[in-house]
Amino acid sequence: MTEITDRVLVIGSVTIDNIVSVAQEAIERISLHNGETSFLLLEQGRKVEAESISSHVGGGAANVAVSMARQGLAVDVLALAGDDLNGRKIYQRLIDEGVGVDYFFTQPDWQSGNSILIYSHDKNAALFTKRGENSGIEGQLPHIDFSRYRLVYVGCLSSLSRHALPRIVELAKSAGCLVALNPCMGRDEESIEQFLSVAEDIDYLSLNKQETIDLLSLTHRRLYTKLPLLATDIEIKPPLMRSGLHVNDYWLPLNDVMSMICSTGPRFFSLTDGGDGAYLFDSKQLLYCPAALIEPKGTAGAGDAFASTIVAQLLEGNDSAKALWVATKNAASVVAHIDTQTGLLTLRDIEQLLATENTGQTVIRIGKTVVPDENRAF
Repeated sequence: MTEITDRVLVIGSVTIDNIVSVAQEAIERISLHNGETSFLLLEQGRKVEAESISSHVGGGAANVAVSMARQGLAVDVLALAGDDLNGRKIYQRLIDEGVGVDYFFTQPDWQSGNSILIYSHDKNAALFTKRGENSGIEGQLPHIDFSRYRLVYVGCLSSLSRHALPRIVELAKSAGCLVALNPCMGRDEESIEQFLSVAEDIDYLSLNKQETIDLLSLTHRRLYTKLPLLATDIEIKPPLMRSGLHVNDYWLPLNDVMSMICSTGPRFFSLTDGGDGAYLFDSKQLLYCPAALIEPKGTAGAGDAFASTIVAQLLEGNDSAKALWVATKNAASVVAHIDTQTGLLTLRDIEQLLATENTGQTVIRIGKTVVPDENRAF
């Protein structure tokens, strides 16, 4: 067996993101009475003037691989694209960023992934996507030497490729790899069951607030808390600590949410709450970091930046508080730009931030386990 190194393998989608920015007065928006869901209205047959239309390399695997490479890690990507102009553009971007492309597969008769992102109002993109060959990842798994890697990071898989997740995790764990997962989970019972089937082997799981609610909506009656949390005495409580999460007809306290998710298996779990900050549970403590105050130009890619940075910082040996703080900064840097990669921080950027700012003044410890788990994955 090849000696395991510090290399990381990132598995997921690569796309060309076509980004359209529309002034809010040029397009209508309606919000439902719960205030959490809103819709952009496109009038049929009407030509809408855009403020800008631009094309960028994106997709979860590309975003994560570039993020980790900029932070100094050796990264390879497993992704599929067509042998066409878009596929070559994606390939060249990965090469330029120092990402390994031994497992970047192309064929002349394949289609490259394409997305259209529409930004308006609060800059939270409405997205149309054509997966292309991103759905064919499972067929390439026999070509991968997983023993080359310390960690395998699995990003968002399309509805046609989610069934590959158990096999990916099996191969990674058989080779002794850590596994990180950012699954873009929806309220889809099949995908949730697939996650639960591998959760015990997941070392780091990243979900946003809505994904967490979706997961618990179908599973919370089946889960139990192996890691009971005790709240620490803090003066100002973070938003989700005050409100909890509304799951079906219940309001679940944040401590219960964290314990329920981690009872499925993950040793590290992060929950992002958009502009209200992010939480990280590392099997010993629950941490919170508020979001940086910034005027967003586009929110796409923030989750990829956040999760990839948590993983990169933990692999580099930094503690959980520092990893959470740097991840929040990287996500903020991404949303300051319209695309998903321009704002990704470099190792030098991060070193400068750590030298000038104190993470201890920002990251709050809001809970601890009754019986700390000393056997942490990273």
